[in-house]
Amino acid sequence: MFSILAFPALPLASPACSSARPARHSRDHKPRRNSATEPSCLLLLLGVVCLRVKMPKRKCKFSVKLQKKYTCFRRGRDDFEGECMICKPGTFVSVACKGGLNLQSHVDSEKHKRAIQGEASFLTDFFVTPGSNLEDEVTAAEGTFAFHTVKHHNNYNMMVCTSGPLRTTFPDYDIARIFSSAKTKTEALVNSVLAPDCLENVLKSIEENEVDFCGVSTGGSDHGSVKVFPIVIQYFDWKSGGLQSKIIEMQSQPNESADTISSYVKETLDSKGLLNKCIAFTGDNCNTMFGGMPWDSEGRNVFAKLKNELDNKTLIGVGCPAHILNNCVQQAAETLDVDVEGILFRIYQYFHIYRVRTEQLKEYCEFVDIEYKQLLSHSKTRWLSLFPSITRLVHLFPAVKAFFLSQNKPPTVLKNFFEHEFSEVYLLHLQSLMSIFHSNILELERENNSVVEVLKVLLCVHNMLTERKSNNFMCLKVKSLLAEKRKHGLSAECDKFCAEVNSLYGSCIEYLEKWMEPMKEFSCFMWMSLSESLEWDKVESSMKFLLDRHVSIDYGKCFDQFFNLRKFVNRYKGDEEFINLQAHQKWAKYFETSENMCQSELLKIAQVFFAIAPHNANVERIFSLMQSQWSKERGNLPFESLRSILLVQYNYKHFTCKEFHAYLLSNKQLLNRIRSTEKYA
Repeated sequence: MFSILAFPALPLASPACSSARPARHSRDHKPRRNSATEPSCLLLLLGVVCLRVKMPKRKCKFSVKLQKKYTCFRRGRDDFEGECMICKPGTFVSVACKGGLNLQSHVDSEKHKRAIQGEASFLTDFFVTPGSNLEDEVTAAEGTFAFHTVKHHNNYNMMVCTSGPLRTTFPDYDIARIFSSAKTKTEALVNSVLAPDCLENVLKSIEENEVDFCGVSTGGSDHGSVKVFPIVIQYFDWKSGGLQSKIIEMQSQPNESADTISSYVKETLDSKGLLNKCIAFTGDNCNTMFGGMPWDSEGRNVFAKLKNELDNKTLIGVGCPAHILNNCVQQAAETLDVDVEGILFRIYQYFHIYRVRTEQLKEYCEFVDIEYKQLLSHSKTRWLSLFPSITRLVHLFPAVKAFFLSQNKPPTVLKNFFEHEFSEVYLLHLQSLMSIFHSNILELERENNSVVEVLKVLLCVHNMLTERKSNNFMCLKVKSLLAEKRKHGLSAECDKFCAEVNSLYGSCIEYLEKWMEPMKEFSCFMWMSLSESLEWDKVESSMKFLLDRHVSIDYGKCFDQFFNLRKFVNRYKGDEEFINLQAHQKWAKYFETSENMCQSELLKIAQVFFAIAPHNANVERIFSLMQSQWSKERGNLPFESLRSILLVQYNYKHFTCKEFHAYLLSNKQLLNRIRSTEKYA
């Protein structure tokens, strides 16, 4: 940008003159100025070459072309400078003089390179490449932690501090560094992704595996002013392992009238496309559900209204046998002279919040050489609380009796009970009776039981009670105490007690026979337990049951398939592992090993049979899950979140957290839904 200019020749002084010294002059004499002696003139005279800078005609601007080339820059404070977005804020580079060269010079500087390294580290910690394996792993981890929180009844607040410890504990693990899912995101994942997915999978499985029949169960539970009604369906899908029980809806209703419940059930089934597949309804034994005993199929109850609204006059109704056994022993206990249930409740209330009384009871236990154990509560609405409560009181009886009889002013009811000569005898006999009901209720409530397995339990209880009544059975300790009472001249009281025992057994048997009546119609399916040798005439009785309910079975095909089934059962005869399987597991194993030509009619029978829910225990399990979530600590949990939690917990109960992680990684569509911002809508 520089040029050498030659100036034109100028007249020069003679060498003599230029080399001669100037003459001295007096102070007042002013010499004549010679232009040749000035510096500028001298340069011109000597012909010195000067360098002249060529100035640009205009300044360079930060153009769009420059910004496209140097993407880390944006327009600065004016058109003649750019701001670096990598370096710290306020780093401006002028382009007025050299244009792009100025920007390139900044990009090549050490300062800019150090800033790039820091920015790359930041982006690596918080962002991943869309569609990469790392993105899928991070998404699956967030979905798995949301599932883990729900499955193990944890609070969503736990996820607030989960991301931080993961990053600090596993700093070298990319997934842990990028993982980010706190309370709001976790709740959104459960409500908007996992809950809809589990419901979609249920309906998809029913459609793809050609499940033609299902049964429905419901019941109500109060939480404050909210009345919750879950709807559970049951069906048989051998490709998924056999009998399936799933929640398809859970809503609160304004009341628990038969009209409200029946309409709610019908609308739910219709919206899920299951209305025409429903062949059975199961509920508890209250009048709202069935109108009392026998079932009223024409009255104003849920069962009758569903038969009309579903346009299915052959709808099968099933009460809850667990309720039957629980109510059976409670009804019978009321025939005794002593209100044992009331006594248990009063004793528990007397101690459970009073520390001083409990410490005094411990001293009495130590005095009579009995190990102290906390007294247990009993509630009439709990099926399995009476037996443990009685057992604990029997264990502590000497200490508790001594405690109350030594008090100055004990409760009159408790004082009268412990002063009664037969108080311990009543407790021991009721404990002996409750042992039958307790063990059989546990067996009856077993998950995925079939109707025949439940019916076997009821028949077993009935047989045991009948044998006890005929032999006026009492345990050895009761007989020993009665013998001592007779020695003390209490023979009349002992005879009276024996009469009460006989009456107690009679009341149990009478109540059980009355409420077992609706279950006896399923006795034609006893062969489906596959625990005994099969006979064709028993299969024919099942076919007649189905034909009466408009389920058509091809007689010839069924006959041929039956003999293939019999060969299968005979093959496993004596195999303890096979014998101990539940009925639905045996049938699932048969369909897995048989050919399609040996399945059609038997599969139809199995689908109808296993669609009949034999009890309402599955609905009660949901209420237990609900109470564990809707606790005092989580009293403000929204109902929509509670619904989603229960859907995921119940419908995905077959998944472990590790298996669920693998499920997420195999489902790209679900991963995309987890990543999407629509989950917050």
